[in-house]
Amino acid sequence: MSNPIRIFVAGDFCCKPSPSLLSVSDDLKARMQSCELRICNFEFPLHGQSTTSNWQHDNTPNFLISLGFDLFTLANNHILDGGEDGFRKTVEALQGKGFGAGTYEEAYQPRIMEMGGKKIAFLSLCFAAKQGVFDDFSDKNKLGCAYLYDKKVNHVVLQTKKEVDFLVIFVHDGMEYVDAPLPDTIARYRDLIDYGADAVVGTHPHCPQGWETYQHKPILYSLGNFFFNSKDTAQTHTDLPHWYEGLCAVLTLDVDNISVEAVPTRNVDNVRLELEDTEARRTYHQHLCQLVSDDNAYQQYLQHNIYEIIRKRDYLILDASAHKKAFTKTLGIWFHRLGHLLTGRRQVQDERLVTMLKDDARRNTILHALNNNK
Repeated sequence: MSNPIRIFVAGDFCCKPSPSLLSVSDDLKARMQSCELRICNFEFPLHGQSTTSNWQHDNTPNFLISLGFDLFTLANNHILDGGEDGFRKTVEALQGKGFGAGTYEEAYQPRIMEMGGKKIAFLSLCFAAKQGVFDDFSDKNKLGCAYLYDKKVNHVVLQTKKEVDFLVIFVHDGMEYVDAPLPDTIARYRDLIDYGADAVVGTHPHCPQGWETYQHKPILYSLGNFFFNSKDTAQTHTDLPHWYEGLCAVLTLDVDNISVEAVPTRNVDNVRLELEDTEARRTYHQHLCQLVSDDNAYQQYLQHNIYEIIRKRDYLILDASAHKKAFTKTLGIWFHRLGHLLTGRRQVQDERLVTMLKDDARRNTILHALNNNK
């Protein structure tokens, strides 16, 4: 390879208001344009006939393509929220640049590109969300996206690596709003490297997490949001921690090696994307990386942060008898169901428990949290 190949990777993107409101700073544009390839996660579909509240503005694909993005990962927990019509509308608007979702065969088909005399493959995977993922419970005759823990994945990774020079895997997984990866997430991402991946890039938690070099290969556990505004107006904001702090990265492919460079960004008031390479951000990311590389630091964080969040968030569903707040919430759900029953309205099922049971990493972490609370 005469010249290294640089790939700019960004996290979750969703723009419900018109993207015409959104501007991108010149230095961020220059950073993107210095790379030969640009990839991001297209989180919500375009509006379809059966769409829920989860959709993006119809002009979002054109905005991203005009910004220079070449590929879009589609294996995520929202891409089928618009039903089949919303999904097909999205795929068409992305001009065939999306991968990781579609029919069962399409979902697990890597996207292969030739650049600089090398073949580079990209695979997009997702955790077992409540809908739209080809897990063991799903109908393989419908549309969906590729499942991280499907037995098929390991075979796809092994076979693909035989056919290409580099294999980069994008995974939509982890726990939302937690700035460290779950234990099973770490194990699975490292497992993908062992099977042949040259890099693993994570999304879904909506906040950056740490990264590491494993077997001389980079693993980025979560890029967080590149830009995410699922509200109708730009003026609507959230207080969720690190929601507006994105982590992009540049992967440099050189001969037989991939290196990674962090590119911190910020969403300013839901109307502007900028680079934010400050001392505070560098210190913060060093802390996140230390959590992953230092097992003692990670175990302490696990006990005092992740498990505590699990107990507060998920005991509300798992153990109504043990928590007053959980009992109140459970009672509210039953009154809500009773109201629907008496008025003849369609029942709305609470699928959170089912989702957790299907989500391997989350389920195992919940079990660890329960065991560590005895």
